[in-house]
Amino acid sequence: MVTGLFALMLGVHPRQVHAWYLAVYVDAVEWVELPNTLGMSQYADGGVMGSKPYIATGKYIQRMSPHCKGCRYDPAQRSGDSACPFTTLYWAFLMRHEAALARNPRMGLQVKNVARLTDVQKQAVSERAAAIRRGEVGVAHE
Repeated sequence: MVTGLFALMLGVHPRQVHAWYLAVYVDAVEWVELPNTLGMSQYADGGVMGSKPYIATGKYIQRMSPHCKGCRYDPAQRSGDSACPFTTLYWAFLMRHEAALARNPRMGLQVKNVARLTDVQKQAVSERAAAIRRGEVGVAHE
């Protein structure tokens, strides 16, 4: 779940995610893994397998798992040096796909939240997301 949503929000090409899963999981069988990766995890089938992109902030990961314990990043922050990379990428994903997501009835609230951001806040998210994509911000415990 976490690797898939990270890849989606980061913007990794869905076929690369598919190939990676096949390479790293000994029990991955293509006829099962392909539709799950391209459809559910990466939302690359246009919504056939899932009704909305599976994206989440660091707060969701914090609530649903022990992975955030001891991490220096704040899952409630979307920008700034202490912002959780997952939260930053979540907001950047929403901003990048705002027009398409606005047509999805299950994404209405999230898209409205993007509209509430100021231009300065959007710029800060975009800059932090770009730094994450360049590898300048770690995504693990530092």
